[in-house]
Amino acid sequence: MDEAEWIAANAARLGRALARPQVRAELLALLGTDDAERRRQRRLAAARAELVGLELRWRIGEDEDAWGT
Repeated sequence: MDEAEWIAANAARLGRALARPQVRAELLALLGTDDAERRRQRRLAAARAELVGLELRWRIGEDEDAWGT
C-alpha cells in the first residue's frame, strides 16, 4: 500500500468514525470545545433519534383500564 492509498483508506475510516455522534462528542470533549449547550443539543438529538425508532399504537376505544392498571 503506497502513501496515497494509506491516506485514502484512513480518511475513509475517519469519515465513518466521525459519522457517529458518540465519536464526535468524545472528540469535542477531548478538544475542550464541549460546552453545556452542545452537550444539551447532543442529548436532545440522541433522545430524538431514539424516539424515532419507537412507536406506540393504541386501538380506538382502548383505555388504560384495558392494561390492568
